[in-house]
Amino acid sequence: MDALKEQYYIEVPESLNPEQQKMMIELEKDAFPGMGAVDEQTLVPLARYGKLIQYFQENDARPIAICELLRDYKDITKAYIFGFYVRSDKQGSGIGQLFLEEIFSILKKDNFESVCLTVNVKNEGAVKLYKKMDFTIKETRAGEFGEGEDRYYMVRSIS
Repeated sequence: MDALKEQYYIEVPESLNPEQQKMMIELEKDAFPGMGAVDEQTLVPLARYGKLIQYFQENDARPIAICELLRDYKDITKAYIFGFYVRSDKQGSGIGQLFLEEIFSILKKDNFESVCLTVNVKNEGAVKLYKKMDFTIKETRAGEFGEGEDRYYMVRSIS
C-alpha cells in the first residue's frame, strides 16, 4: 500500500479563486448527485477558517478526494468532518481509506483528540468505510438535514 500512497499528495488551500470554487462545486455534485450542497458562501469560509484538504493523484489537475474540516466550538480537541468524498471515477479503489489515514495524521499534528461526522444512514459504502476506520456510531439523528435526511453521528479517537 505504501507504493500506492506515493502517487498521491495533499494540498490545503487557504483560499479559493473563482475557478477553484467552481471545480469544488462540480466535484461535490459529482460525489453526491442531486444532493451536493456546497457553494461559494460555504467553500470560502471553509478554506479560510476551517481546513479544506484536497487529495491529488500525480498527473491529475483535479482533486480525487476532498475533506472539509471544522473545529467543534464546544470541544476544541474535536474536529468535525463537514464533508468527505472521493470523486466518482475513483470510488471503490481504496482512495477513501488512504485519504482518511492522511487526515488522521494531519489532525494528530493539529492536536485534535477526536474526530466526528454525520453520514446518511443509506450511504452503506461510506458507513462501511468509517466503521473500518474505527468510527463508532454514537446516535442516529432523524431528519438532521430535513425530512428523510436521517444521519448517523459517528466518532473516532485520534491517537
